[in-house]
Amino acid sequence: MYRWWKLIHLVGVVGFMAAHGTSIASTLLLRSIRHPQRIAGILQLSAATVGAFYAFTLILLIGGIGAGFDGSWWGQGWIWVSLVLLVALGVLMFPMARGYFRRVRLIIDLMESGTIVSPQDFARVLASGKPLLIAGTGSVTIFLILYLMVMKPF
Repeated sequence: MYRWWKLIHLVGVVGFMAAHGTSIASTLLLRSIRHPQRIAGILQLSAATVGAFYAFTLILLIGGIGAGFDGSWWGQGWIWVSLVLLVALGVLMFPMARGYFRRVRLIIDLMESGTIVSPQDFARVLASGKPLLIAGTGSVTIFLILYLMVMKPF
């Protein structure tokens, strides 16, 4: 049964990465685009993957927890650290990414409503270092979790 749990977990991981990859690519792409309608389309694309992201997160958790029990891994530290890192990443990333996307959406909404937004304010929001911080934090944490799962150092 362990191999089935592992398969479920890996299906969740692949889906998680695919769905979340769209948001990461969108976040980084926004830094170089200055046309409000194109930005609005990118935001819609990113938002369209949120449901799949959460569904695959649940699948990876179910598979990982099932594999943890079936493989008797819960007595080892690496599985606990991996789980804590994943939860902490979600808790940290949600407000970071949501805040950035909300600021971008607010600027687009203001521009569409006819409110004057200076080109400097528009460029400053889009050129923020927040996307790089979001992508970097997520990538480093995911690679650390991958290391723990494969190497099982403790």
